[in-house]
Amino acid sequence: MQKETKKEHFQFYNSLTGLIKGLENEYTIIDLQNEECVSGKIKYVDGYMNIDLEDVIFYNSRGVGHKFEQFFVRGRLIRYVHIPKHLVAVDVFKKYVGSLKRIKPRKPVHTFKRSRAMKYHKDTIADAYAKT
Repeated sequence: MQKETKKEHFQFYNSLTGLIKGLENEYTIIDLQNEECVSGKIKYVDGYMNIDLEDVIFYNSRGVGHKFEQFFVRGRLIRYVHIPKHLVAVDVFKKYVGSLKRIKPRKPVHTFKRSRAMKYHKDTIADAYAKT
């Protein structure tokens, strides 16, 4: 698949895009803004909620179905994503977010400027307590 950008990674953590990402390789129904719907297996979801599906049946607004091998849905056209009955949304989201690679915070670099500022700060605090 494609490598996610930092912005997409942020979206997975901080929006419900992560829930849809957790539904990859599951069959579901997606309702679109124009009263149409798509039923199929979610293959890939990106950070903007664009979805690639496979084994798809596309139903137009009149209810006529068309079969496709692959189908792409832009995120801004999605109205609703049905979660399969055998899955619990909270569990899917927690499982996906737990599987994401966490970025370790960097340790601060001790430079002469930083150590001198800390020494000056400690001296200021000591003087303040000594005067009281």
